[in-house]
Amino acid sequence: MKEKVIVVGAGAIGLSIAYELCQRGAQVTVVDRDQVFDSRASSTSSSTYSGSAVATRRSASSWAASGILPPANFDSATDPIDQLRGYSHRLFPRWADQLRQTTGIDCQLERCGGWYLADTPGEIAAMMGMVNYWQELAIECEAKSLAELATKEPLLSPWASSAKAKAWWVPDEYQIRTPSLLAALTAACQANGAELIGGANVIDVDETGASTHVTIDHTGKRSKLIADAIVVCGGSWTGSVAARLKLSHSLIPIRGQILLLDMGHRQLSGVINFGNRYLVPRQNGSVLVGSCEEEVGHQHGTTPSILADLREFIRNVCPELARATQITAWSGLRPMTFDGFPMIGKLPDSDAIYVASGHYRSGIHLAPATAVCIADTIEGATPPLSIQPFAVGKQQQQTTAC
Repeated sequence: MKEKVIVVGAGAIGLSIAYELCQRGAQVTVVDRDQVFDSRASSTSSSTYSGSAVATRRSASSWAASGILPPANFDSATDPIDQLRGYSHRLFPRWADQLRQTTGIDCQLERCGGWYLADTPGEIAAMMGMVNYWQELAIECEAKSLAELATKEPLLSPWASSAKAKAWWVPDEYQIRTPSLLAALTAACQANGAELIGGANVIDVDETGASTHVTIDHTGKRSKLIADAIVVCGGSWTGSVAARLKLSHSLIPIRGQILLLDMGHRQLSGVINFGNRYLVPRQNGSVLVGSCEEEVGHQHGTTPSILADLREFIRNVCPELARATQITAWSGLRPMTFDGFPMIGKLPDSDAIYVASGHYRSGIHLAPATAVCIADTIEGATPPLSIQPFAVGKQQQQTTAC
């Protein structure tokens, strides 16, 4: 293992990599453009989302994420992303348990199952294709009658009265409370000796001969951090970290918006999936409602039109939820690559610079597997799955001679 590693980015991917490296004995420094989240703020299982905490994370798709972990099966997967997802899905229960033992923070990982609903010909056809695919992967997915849906989830009875509606039940869907997960990772990294530097703008990432370094501007002072290896995990900002990476045109930030409502106590048992929209019931009675996909650059913030669309979605699917109290609303920027594959691995022309970014809507779910693959690669070991499909080189813009 290379002794000193700098991780650029304190989202789910960066913190997971830092945590895995710490477990293997590396001396890790995590650098983030925002103030590093205070792990004590989400250290109790009863705490709710803090809208202000999310709002202060300028680049934060991780901190804004809903925490849905769809079903996956590593043993039967052949598609590279399905393999990555399947390996993470296998790791999550052990990670959540280890983080709780180390930090006392409960990430609220829950195998709550997920309902998948559709009520138009196009949505039904898309779901039938997904069901067939899951069956090929030996993932349990069962068509349910609308009466069964109404019995299990009484709040959905009005929607279930539609003659055109169809429902499927997937028992191996998990959810996790994202702020608690990230708080636990932060605390675990600190407990293992990692240094976390927040409010630090990365000016450059470079290696000259045997020297690999990150230049940062921290509290108005410019300095260099020297390491044996650097892992860049800047989410949608990865392309702007350094020209050395040649990734300035490789990532597109896609904004998503989320509503957080309070029902007083939990009245939905499973995650409700409806195309790209969802309802995620938390243990404390709050419900997350999302989401959307907007190509608006690095612009954060919610908009009246999207929030109105989400409220209309609630009224159509779960009218009782429409009467719940709104706690807050926020947005996050998801990093999307041009081919939909995340970047995981070493920079092609480098001996010590690695990239882990571009996980789009699956950063939380893919974080543990990404961490193991990056740590194995830094160690010179063979990862549990091939990361060649996620090679960084294909995402770099190529220069041509004039």
